[in-house]
Amino acid sequence: MRTNIYGKMRSAVTFLAVGLLLWNCSGGTREPASQEKTADTLYPEARLSAEIKQELYALPTPLEITIILEKSRAGYIFDITNPPGNAAKYIAEREKALNLGVYTADLAYSATYGQKDATNKFLACTAKLSDELGIAGIYEAGLVERVKRVGNNRDSLVGMVENVLMHTSSLLARQNRHYLAVLIATGAFVEGLYLAAELNVVAENNTLISSVIEKQQLHLNQLLTVMEPFRECKQMDALFQQLTSLRSVFTDFGLKPGKPLPREKAMALSDVVEKVRNEII
Repeated sequence: MRTNIYGKMRSAVTFLAVGLLLWNCSGGTREPASQEKTADTLYPEARLSAEIKQELYALPTPLEITIILEKSRAGYIFDITNPPGNAAKYIAEREKALNLGVYTADLAYSATYGQKDATNKFLACTAKLSDELGIAGIYEAGLVERVKRVGNNRDSLVGMVENVLMHTSSLLARQNRHYLAVLIATGAFVEGLYLAAELNVVAENNTLISSVIEKQQLHLNQLLTVMEPFRECKQMDALFQQLTSLRSVFTDFGLKPGKPLPREKAMALSDVVEKVRNEII
């Protein structure tokens, strides 16, 4: 059951990352629906090769991390997520897109741990930001009430989140707006890494969490590859540089597959990730 749910969620969230609306590099203004243009038209410098598009579709989702965090028996800590109240402060579309990714990771984290109340809060955050980005009708009016009815049943919560993401992907998969997709994927990656790094500090045995953090090096390289064609935009280039600083996570702290990380090093590693994360939230 867990494998089936993970596969479906990975597909759904990947489509969420790939399909969302285009952010205007110069000022963040969205085109009216009657004047929508493809990313390739508005951003000729971002014409993506088949290889880059394949990398974009293959970017992992934070569900990969949250399932392993739950499996490692690391406790759920609501306070390390992006506070739901922050959703109201994001004004520019760049901020909204990045933090839609962040809240997607927090949503996956809460649902995976069977946290009903937190799942509802992050559903509200993702609904708000999605609506403001021009995605209407994805979140049904009765969804929050249905989450309340299922209680803390993990599989039911994950199934409901999966349903939202699948509906989102069916609407957006046919859109060709890769610029915004990269921003959302970036927010989700950074938040997923941050959640893992924070729990790595407090876990009684952090061997499994340290191993999953070590595996994120490949995913970081994938994300940087996808971002490369968009770096003519100064704001994307700045974000690229911030992500590049995360490479030290995988080179400076002695992460090894199947090996625990001493608490002092785990704390220092978490500080590196938190610095980048704070630039986003």
